[in-house]
Amino acid sequence: MVMAGSLAQWREWTGLPFDRTGDVIVPEALVPVHCDAEHNHAVYVEPNIWVEHALTDAGPGLNRA
Repeated sequence: MVMAGSLAQWREWTGLPFDRTGDVIVPEALVPVHCDAEHNHAVYVEPNIWVEHALTDAGPGLNRA
């Protein structure tokens, strides 16, 4: 997931200052938000996790053709 916005938006969303360039630790976020004060922009890029499951049993209540 990617969330980008102006510094004013990030201040409103988080209650944090977002007043200098660099990573900002946001409580309960999985990763820091990167703040670019010069360009009035911050972005949060949440990592994706892919999991592969073996489908060896259709489970109860499912009909097999």
